[in-house]
Amino acid sequence: MRTSDSFKLALGGLKGNPFRSFLTALGVIIGVAAVIITVSIGTGAKVRTQSQIQRLGSNLLTISSGYRRQDSPINNSVLSLISKLSLVDKVAPVVNSQGTMSYTSNSIDSSIIGTDANFLDIRNLQLSEGTFITQDDVDRSTWNCVLGADLATELFGEDVDPLGNYVRYDRFKLYVVGIVKTMGSEGVSSNDNYVIVPYTTLQKKVTGSKSISTIYARAASAKDMTAANDQIYAALLERTGSEEAFRISNQEMLLEFATSSTETMTLLLTGIAAVSLLVGGIGIMNIMLVSVAERIREIGIRKAVGAKDRDILWQFILESAALSLSGGVMGIVVGYVGSRIVTSVFSWPTSFDTAATALGFGLSVFIGVFFGAYPAYKGAKLDPIEGLRHE
Repeated sequence: MRTSDSFKLALGGLKGNPFRSFLTALGVIIGVAAVIITVSIGTGAKVRTQSQIQRLGSNLLTISSGYRRQDSPINNSVLSLISKLSLVDKVAPVVNSQGTMSYTSNSIDSSIIGTDANFLDIRNLQLSEGTFITQDDVDRSTWNCVLGADLATELFGEDVDPLGNYVRYDRFKLYVVGIVKTMGSEGVSSNDNYVIVPYTTLQKKVTGSKSISTIYARAASAKDMTAANDQIYAALLERTGSEEAFRISNQEMLLEFATSSTETMTLLLTGIAAVSLLVGGIGIMNIMLVSVAERIREIGIRKAVGAKDRDILWQFILESAALSLSGGVMGIVVGYVGSRIVTSVFSWPTSFDTAATALGFGLSVFIGVFFGAYPAYKGAKLDPIEGLRHE
């Protein structure tokens, strides 16, 4: 029997019971769609993370205290030490805090970033209006502040110009001198809900400590990154006496870590999603066994008129494969639409991955052939006399 004839018979078997065929393929549809959506989310997150890290520049170093340190050795004197190193172009300290910002009846919890005038340049931020904090603000520990775009909108709305107004933080009044251009959001969280003040203001008037959360140091050039890293490491080791007292990371290290983390999470979630394909395959095997049982007489007649075992085997494998492939195609469509919905509804970045599509489609082919093999073999080995006697 020709392959085309076997294929027509296989399609005829599916068309004979379309609703059952759809329900059987549903497991494959869900499995393929889940794999595609999961990989799309993971790929989108990886691309966005890489973009954000690379946006900070290829010659940025981050210095912070060591793990499990209660008394941070990173302070103003360390900041001064790093800023004087020959391979360091600029430094910017960061002192972190949290608080509630309010203007009239509007209030919102926000991050408070204490830093200096170099922060804008080192972090590649841009102002939408106004000015940034100056060295004079740092020297005098003023309450001049710069707002993130979302915080400015939440407090002042669209009708009030934030510049020249005051926002309240605890018992303090902060004078708004600038607004930072929007950085965008991460899923449901915002990157623009923060207020920037001079770091000396937080140290003297809030924390009462000269500790610094993080120091950003920019190497003179990208090619000096490794040498600058070594220079800072040597200076801090001499100052603190312990390599466990501090941590130094660069953009390349952060990029590798972020990429590895997202890839691992994507692989884990893809494996979980692929389990539904296994369930779909078991469903296909079950229905194909039912199909063979229902068509025992048909198999007996076909064998009686000359059909060989391989013809019967091939017919049922093609039927199973067609069932699984149709589910795979519909799963790809559902996966694509689902990834777009995730992006539009949850504002989560997705990237439709052709490799994930090929993986899902290939798995659907394998599922159909693998789980259809046993029912096809059982049908092929049926005794034709038994088939003809079957009612």
